[in-house]
Amino acid sequence: MSMGHTPFAHPAMTGAGPPRRERATELRLMLLALGVSLWALVIGIRLVQLQVLTREFFVTEGTRQSERTIKLDPRRGPILDRDGRALAVSVDAESLYAVPENVDDPQATAAAVARALGMSAGERRELVAQLQKDRAFVWVARKVDPAAAQRVRDLQLDGVGFLTEHRRYYPQRELAAHVLGWAGLDNTGMSGIEYAFEEQVAGRAAQVVVHTDARRRPVGHTERPSTDGHTIVLALDERIQHIAERELERSMSETQAAAGSVVVVEPFSGDVLAMAGRPTFNPNRYSKYSASRWRNRMVSDVFEPGSIFKIVTAAAGIQEAVADPDEILDCGNGVIRISSTIIHDHKPFDRLSFRQAVARSSDIGMIRIGHRLGRENFYRYVRAFGFGEPTGVDLPGESAGLLKPTARWSELTLPSMSFGQEVGVTSLQMVMAAAAVANGGYLMRPLVVKRIEDVDGALVKEIKPVIVRRVLEPDTVDTLTGILRQVVREGTGRHAAVPGYVVAGKTGTGQKVDPATGRYSAVDHVASFVGFAPASRPELVILASLDTPRGARNQGGDVAAPLFARVARNALRTLAVPPDDAGRVLRAVAVAPETLVPAAYRPSAARKPLPPLTETPGIMPDLEGRSAREAAIAAARQGLAVELSGSGRVVAQVPAPGTVIEAGDTCRLTLQRPGEAR
Repeated sequence: MSMGHTPFAHPAMTGAGPPRRERATELRLMLLALGVSLWALVIGIRLVQLQVLTREFFVTEGTRQSERTIKLDPRRGPILDRDGRALAVSVDAESLYAVPENVDDPQATAAAVARALGMSAGERRELVAQLQKDRAFVWVARKVDPAAAQRVRDLQLDGVGFLTEHRRYYPQRELAAHVLGWAGLDNTGMSGIEYAFEEQVAGRAAQVVVHTDARRRPVGHTERPSTDGHTIVLALDERIQHIAERELERSMSETQAAAGSVVVVEPFSGDVLAMAGRPTFNPNRYSKYSASRWRNRMVSDVFEPGSIFKIVTAAAGIQEAVADPDEILDCGNGVIRISSTIIHDHKPFDRLSFRQAVARSSDIGMIRIGHRLGRENFYRYVRAFGFGEPTGVDLPGESAGLLKPTARWSELTLPSMSFGQEVGVTSLQMVMAAAAVANGGYLMRPLVVKRIEDVDGALVKEIKPVIVRRVLEPDTVDTLTGILRQVVREGTGRHAAVPGYVVAGKTGTGQKVDPATGRYSAVDHVASFVGFAPASRPELVILASLDTPRGARNQGGDVAAPLFARVARNALRTLAVPPDDAGRVLRAVAVAPETLVPAAYRPSAARKPLPPLTETPGIMPDLEGRSAREAAIAAARQGLAVELSGSGRVVAQVPAPGTVIEAGDTCRLTLQRPGEAR
């Protein structure tokens, strides 16, 4: 054996440690354990994420996929007139639905339904597509006629069912359509009161939840019942609304006018008793009419009023003491020059008293008064009467009218506006301005809704009369009323006279602008009359207006005044308003039917004359039995703010007679018509 040779040694004999294979095995086991631990950690984190952090999301998704919520329209609250007559109600209507999973043959089912309902080819194809959808519920037809629903029911089709919904129905059809508006297929108000009071009248929808299994087959349902909407009670009187629409329809036929309107207001409360417009529509079939017919032209359409606006000019002239009723005005023989422009009157008048200038509707006479008032003064009165701003009526779509600030007036604006040009008004603005003369000088806010009641008839909200501002003093009102009576007695408004009653009012013929030339048309105009009756104790203020009447005689005094007279005559009789000349009418009872005069005003029930009204400064007068106008003027003379409720004559007052009062106090008067329960 040589030196330096190392003999072979087995590892087991050397004591060098575990073999490499065992270490590799241990390493693999450690890696496996680590992988399993990481996998378990990831799974745990994912489970926490799914079952804790995003649990609500997946519960919601699962519920959404296994449930179908169907909202069924609630019963909208009725809309009634002031005496409880129904103008809009909700009635039951059947709707057809289908469960596509249960429809074996969509083509045949759609064909059968289409024949029963009279569907078009396009509607049939759409129904086939609906029946082929992977859904638990689809609508087939909503709110169908009872006869059509029965035809489908007789077919006994698998997968087709029926649900009872509610649809809006207007029993008087076109009556007051522009005021009521209409509700669409989804039972949502789209215009008029239906839209303006949607929150109160709509109610809460019913909910039907259809539960389905994994194959989306219905396995049951739960239902939350609906809540009926509130009742809306209007200021409208169905009887007077009917009179206004009937007479307007007659005048439209006689004059071939393009449009027309009649607005009837109770002057002391601002209650709108009637609001009639033509053209109109049937809200039960609103989709059959053009959208232009849905528009309430009495609150949205603006027109140049013409000579009815002379009421404002005359009132301002009297109150500012720039015109005496009997002073003589130079009317220029029908011609006046303003700067480089010559204005012609509708007739050549030479010299007229102020009274005659209003009665005969002299444009130049009013121009003289306008110049005396001046721009700022006249503008102040125009705004005070409510022009240039909305009236605040509880109807949608109201226009503020057109009134330029004085900074934009030309040299012709003041003279033109003094006789009703270069200013745009709505019918409602104009009738409320006239009501401010009729009620003793107060501009009232027009009221269409009187109160809101719940389903049990309990009062939810009462809408009380609102005095916007005081416009005229009592003496001005008395003088102006006398002049407006002369308009009807011997002026341009003779056709507005109502037998047995004294009428005060003003005619107007407002020229329309020809869109082709931009100038006033010599043919097209708006013929109007606004007035009140009885003049000494007004119960009604009425605006009658016809847009573009045709015929040889088509001025305001020719066509609008007779329309006013017919509406006033029938409305006063309907309301049992006693005539001014009671003796004359009562003598006629002997030869006329008893229905000519209401029972309360026949000789046996004639009212005893009241003693003269005693007015002592600082002491509340006794106003019981007085007319609303007489009482309001007496209170105004004491400097009191007047609040009126009801209509007719005073039956109660606060403060009581003899009470010490101060200017600025509020006087509350309760009015009642003869024969009404107190």
